[in-house]
Amino acid sequence: MKEVEKEELRELREQYPTSFKRWLAREIESGKMSVKEAIERFNVPISTLFRWKESYSLGKEVSLAMMTPEEKQEKALLEKHIKELEKALEYAKLKNIAVETMIDIAEKQFKISIRKKAGPKQ
Repeated sequence: MKEVEKEELRELREQYPTSFKRWLAREIESGKMSVKEAIERFNVPISTLFRWKESYSLGKEVSLAMMTPEEKQEKALLEKHIKELEKALEYAKLKNIAVETMIDIAEKQFKISIRKKAGPKQ
């Protein structure tokens, strides 16, 4: 294979993410899209499409890489952040209930309307 062709193939591989290659291969394999449509729509050589189809067909199992220690640490931090946000949301909901209750009591005791009415000004 010529050096120019190798460089073009390398660029094509880097141009499309694996998720796209897998999606397109499965679209063709399932009949949702023809090879001709894929070539015209995405400007991908037919040989590349067949290589993707071979690599990413439905019969192939996909193995995921193990998480690196940095990824595990980031995941743990994100999970911790989610828990903190859920706790803050629960606190905000309770605070909202308390404020609504306080307004209800104040309106009854002082016989005044505290809440604004929805709609146009009157």
